[in-house]
Amino acid sequence: MKRAFALLFVASALPLLAGCGEAEDPVPERPSPTPEATASRAAGARSVIDMTGRPVQLGEEIRTVAAMSPAAAEFAAALGLEVVGRSSDTPETVAPGAKPTGSTISPDFNAIAALAPDLVLADAAYHAGRTRDFDRFAYPVYVLKANSYAEVLAALTALGEATGRAEAAAGARAAIAARAETAIASARAKAAGAKAPKVLILTGGGRDVFAGGTGSYLGDLVAALGGENVQGAAAEGGPVAGFGVIEVTQAASLAPEVVLVLSSGVGGLAAQIASQAAWANTPAVAQGRVHDLDTSPYLRAPGPRVAEALERLLPLIWP
Repeated sequence: MKRAFALLFVASALPLLAGCGEAEDPVPERPSPTPEATASRAAGARSVIDMTGRPVQLGEEIRTVAAMSPAAAEFAAALGLEVVGRSSDTPETVAPGAKPTGSTISPDFNAIAALAPDLVLADAAYHAGRTRDFDRFAYPVYVLKANSYAEVLAALTALGEATGRAEAAAGARAAIAARAETAIASARAKAAGAKAPKVLILTGGGRDVFAGGTGSYLGDLVAALGGENVQGAAAEGGPVAGFGVIEVTQAASLAPEVVLVLSSGVGGLAAQIASQAAWANTPAVAQGRVHDLDTSPYLRAPGPRVAEALERLLPLIWP
């Protein structure tokens, strides 16, 4: 399961590993995974509560941010904050000019401290167990939580209030909600008098396959568009919230009409499904409705792109 979890984040880097040159790349400085860095920084004048219930002391003005995950970077960018540090798995296009500060699952606290950010943004999906580390760090760490459409809107509001950008947050929230509600209304119109399509969400690859239940982020979006999640509430044991272990042949027995795949390795889970005899007569395979989704907006970075995510899902669930 740990292997599958890691693959979700390194898949985008695999093409870079395929080639090799004559000269070896320089070995980067070893990251500091614990907050041992010290800094002469006075305690913030304001106390706010982050989305895990932690009190965080902030300065009067928040301008620069180090984002510890792709989602955190997207939230900061949506509010017009200057992202000076980003995780190595965050696309540079999200935060142009930001310095890499370790990966989402292995942050480099020394690299973050070297940037002296006004605020560090963490992600509850990956960092909820590191709150003691954050409490010891020289710079304030605010933990975001967004595992549903409603939580994305709530996170924008909370972060806007914490950083003094409530107006920007309200504008971003209104723009997102307008697009999202249009997609949801379109789904309701298509669903009128029709049976809800049976949808299965899968991630992983090889022998490590997980089904997304109603408690997953993608599961929440499917429900918003009127799809029936055949997995229901996922069992425990998955790499991220809302996912549970499942065998590929067992998944076929659920007879899904739509399969949404979040592949995590070379070869792809969608191809694995297509090659197995157990899947041949399922409605999804028979009708060509096995869809390989981009993991970024549906798994790695749930956040301000939620309206776009719903718009892209709509024709897959209701063609």
